[in-house]
Amino acid sequence: MNFLDVKDRKPQKSGEFIDKAEEGDNYIIKLSEDKVYEVAPIAYYIWAMCDGEKTVNDIVEEVSKEANIEFDQLKDPIVQVLEQLQQATLITL
Repeated sequence: MNFLDVKDRKPQKSGEFIDKAEEGDNYIIKLSEDKVYEVAPIAYYIWAMCDGEKTVNDIVEEVSKEANIEFDQLKDPIVQVLEQLQQATLITL
């Protein structure tokens, strides 16, 4: 998956935030009773922005402004995170 293919899609998160992990900085997201995921802070941050309204392009722009990092440096890593979230069924893209 590349940025140009998904830039206008509006990812929608699935599951619910449960808590921060007991150790480390990770976050716990629960999909169902038997599907619970521990995700890195950046993955959680991106997952939380997947509201079905923002496009992938909007998400990259927002992270770019927040982190003060060039848009072009972020688009591929963010698409990779979205792809991993999609594979875990934590978002629909």
